[in-house]
Amino acid sequence: MVKKRAPEMTQARWLVRAQSAQVRGQITTDQTQEDFQAIIHVAARRQILDWEEAVALLHMVYGWMPTMLRTIDPHTPAQRSQLLAHLQKVKTGGILTATELANVKRFANRSVVGASKLLHVLNPANYVIWDSRVAEAFLWSGVTLVAYSTIDRYMEYLEVLRQWAMDSDVIRECAALRQSNPMLAASGDLRLIELVLFCKS
Repeated sequence: MVKKRAPEMTQARWLVRAQSAQVRGQITTDQTQEDFQAIIHVAARRQILDWEEAVALLHMVYGWMPTMLRTIDPHTPAQRSQLLAHLQKVKTGGILTATELANVKRFANRSVVGASKLLHVLNPANYVIWDSRVAEAFLWSGVTLVAYSTIDRYMEYLEVLRQWAMDSDVIRECAALRQSNPMLAASGDLRLIELVLFCKS
């Protein structure tokens, strides 16, 4: 059995990265956050999503991705109801199991990255975005698609960031980053932790 490689990013390394002039500069001057917040606000307007709204929201999310969303896998009425129940669970603050996350992944172009962005839009306080740039910073330089695009890796990432978000030093750095860009005023600490990883350093 091959031992799974541990992430190289630690909380201490994240703090150094968050305080670097390069990362702070990128976050301070990032004008795209306003447009992305618009998608989050649209998602928040509906208390309960129907199938058409879920599909439209997924297309909005994929508008922010280099991969094009072509055709959503066919879903039976029962599978649609199940998926909508998962999305509703996320909207109301629930945490998905690995099995539930797998169902969202199937809906989101069979992509953990797409699923993470959809979940973030539905509940940015509980879910963060997982993509190649974040994975390379969090796991290790040159990480392959096969190594990072798994539900287990995303759940591991979520758990670590949720732990970091309870630390007073991280909370302080997130507050400083939030003040540096007015477009991030409504962003929670998890989003700011993830943005630091996303920035080129």
